[in-house]
Amino acid sequence: MNKNPLGQETSTGSRDSTIKRLLIVDDEETLTFSLYQMFINSDIDCQVVTASSGEEALERLAEGEFDLVITDLAMPGIDGLQLLSSIKQRTPRTHVIIITAYGSDERRDRAYELGADYYLEKPFDIHELRKLVFKIIG
Repeated sequence: MNKNPLGQETSTGSRDSTIKRLLIVDDEETLTFSLYQMFINSDIDCQVVTASSGEEALERLAEGEFDLVITDLAMPGIDGLQLLSSIKQRTPRTHVIIITAYGSDERRDRAYELGADYYLEKPFDIHELRKLVFKIIG
């Protein structure tokens, strides 16, 4: 069981090795909820978990591995680059997509140096994000 952005327990089915795990991390609750809804209602068979901060994301990561993490870059406390670094140290196979409204060439380059798979600037095309997620875990 997982908690959705509203704190409710949810599950996308039985937990087995064929179901991919997706973690969405953003301090913008509206965006987190929109992405959550999109992925639980998509044809991508995945278990979706959300976190509203880098700290909460680390707690979720301690509970089990994820196949993909989509994280905002600019968050209070542990930011997206720090989270990315921690993810790659713990589980190098985990894929990471960075999303940000505060992009720069320097931040993008740093994200790729740390191991990000993709770096998207807000506002991004939601269908493009969905295609990337499908490419990685679909």
